[in-house]
Amino acid sequence: GMNGFLWRQAEALAGVLLMAGVLAAVASLGTWSVADPSFSHATGNTPVNALGAGGAIFADLAMQFFGLAIVPALVPILIAGFLMARGRGFANRSRRVLSWIAGAMLMAAVFASFNPPVTWPLPVGIGGVIGDLILKIPGSLSSTGYPEGIFAALTGFALAGPALWFLAYSGSMIGKAAPAAKPQRKQA
Repeated sequence: GMNGFLWRQAEALAGVLLMAGVLAAVASLGTWSVADPSFSHATGNTPVNALGAGGAIFADLAMQFFGLAIVPALVPILIAGFLMARGRGFANRSRRVLSWIAGAMLMAAVFASFNPPVTWPLPVGIGGVIGDLILKIPGSLSSTGYPEGIFAALTGFALAGPALWFLAYSGSMIGKAAPAAKPQRKQA
């Protein structure tokens, strides 16, 4: 009765807050500047990030650890928030969270398989620290210790499929989603 109603409302509110959080993260990432003050860059500059100092810190950490892969990694979170706001749960939440972590890490490795442009301001690749670390595993098979050239392209291509599958599963785009909550009938 009332407990079910309150639970559904709380989950819908959590979904709206989750979507708002993703939109704030996107705004923060869209206005990221390497010159903003953060944990890894101590400066007296005023943050130019749309969300101020907190947004600058989030964007810097996200770019340092995941690089550009943070953007596709946010999509399943947005979808999960949308499903929760609509009253549609999703089955196997713990598996989906683990799948999101695996997908985000593999996506970082996919991005890291590309050479960063000369204007890239960070000392790590465009897949961030996580992408660079994961690519060291297949890189141990080469003499350079890090995939380069065609070996990097093939590695990125090989990791793209599992990364997309994990992210799609975590966002309930594949796999069985929980059915929508149905109103209960009162028996006479």
